[in-house]
Amino acid sequence: MCLLKKVFFWISLVLILFISGCVTMEDRGGFPTEGPVLLRDQANLLVGRKPEDLYILAEKTVSDRPLTSQLIRQTAQKTSDAVVSIYAQTATPYRVRIIPFIGRGFQVQVPGIGLGSGFFIHPSGYMLTNNHVIETASNIHVVTVKGKDYEVVVVARDPVFDLALLKPVNTDERFPVLPMGDSDQMAAGDMVVAIGNPIGLGHTVTTGIISHAGRILAEQGDLTTRAIRFLQTDAAISPGSSGGPLITLEGAWIGVNTAAATAAQSIGFAVSSRQVVEFLTNVLYGQGEAETPTAP
Repeated sequence: MCLLKKVFFWISLVLILFISGCVTMEDRGGFPTEGPVLLRDQANLLVGRKPEDLYILAEKTVSDRPLTSQLIRQTAQKTSDAVVSIYAQTATPYRVRIIPFIGRGFQVQVPGIGLGSGFFIHPSGYMLTNNHVIETASNIHVVTVKGKDYEVVVVARDPVFDLALLKPVNTDERFPVLPMGDSDQMAAGDMVVAIGNPIGLGHTVTTGIISHAGRILAEQGDLTTRAIRFLQTDAAISPGSSGGPLITLEGAWIGVNTAAATAAQSIGFAVSSRQVVEFLTNVLYGQGEAETPTAP
């Protein structure tokens, strides 16, 4: 029986890993349109700094270039080093009931593991992901495409835009960076690449187009609220891909991949870089509410 319990335990853990770390439009349960940016202690180090101390701008967002057979490959190769897989241990454990074919079954309790993706926006290590990937986390690690592991802390987060700013601790390394493009230059039909950590597999590249720009999904969303105006894409976004970058063929990121619509085929949503700038500007000006992290 001990062996059977161990088998069920590991099956449960794998299932949890596979279903954690990404929201679908159906799971989200609505989109808030108002609320403050939440600032942690490390955000104080950024107050009064210049934008170039936090993120790097791309020289060019989009261009008309020949579509060669290796263009997607080249885009992925020059951007993948800046993308990380995120593994976040949540403070609340999951309880899973395993029901075997015979007998009443038993309860197993395992730590909650959130999967997600992120990417470096500044050589000092500042990186972006989704708020829903880390909001209940007590411990967060990121792993680069080359297998290097870093513990990171939350600098600031925005529950309305579903964004979070992270930074590695105890390191003075310089990191590869994805430059920020202008999402306002994107239109339906523009080709894009998404990189992320779907279902915990690690770095995975998908590609597609922008299928709609400026999609508002909040019930009361309009131009007077903070509702997200998503970039809609058919590039595959799967559980664990949340927080990864949506990238143009120039190698500029123009969105943070956030959610997918499971009731449709190949419809995903990314928070636009224009709204990421709003979030980061609030951090640079110290505009938000102080937040103390929850103890593990």
